[in-house]
Amino acid sequence: MRHRRLTLGSAVLATLLTGGAAQAGEVVEVEMRDYGYHPAELEVEVGTTVRWVNAETRTSHDIHFPEEALGSQRLFPEESFERTFEEPGTYPYHCRPHEKRDMAGVIRVVPAE
Repeated sequence: MRHRRLTLGSAVLATLLTGGAAQAGEVVEVEMRDYGYHPAELEVEVGTTVRWVNAETRTSHDIHFPEEALGSQRLFPEESFERTFEEPGTYPYHCRPHEKRDMAGVIRVVPAE
C-alpha cells in the first residue's frame, strides 16, 4: 500500500480539490513539532489511518484521547503512532506532557462516500 503524506498545506489543498475528507484506506500524517500538531484539525473518512510522527529534535510527545482513555506512549523524535478510525465522530486529543502549552488536536471522522 502506498502511503501519502499530507502536511498542513497539502491537507487543505486536498480537501479543496476533492471537496471532502481524506478517503478511507489512506494514511494521513500529522507532525508533532513546535509543541503543536500539524495539522491540528483534520477531517477523514471512516477507515482512514492517521499517523502521528514526532518531528521534534529533542522533545517527546504523546497522543491521548481523554474521552476514550486511549492513546500512545511517549514518542521520541522520529517515532510514530497510528490509529485507524472505524466509527464516525469527533475525536479530540492532546499531549499529556504539554497540556499547559495547549498542545491539542481533533480528528473529525465522516462516513465514507
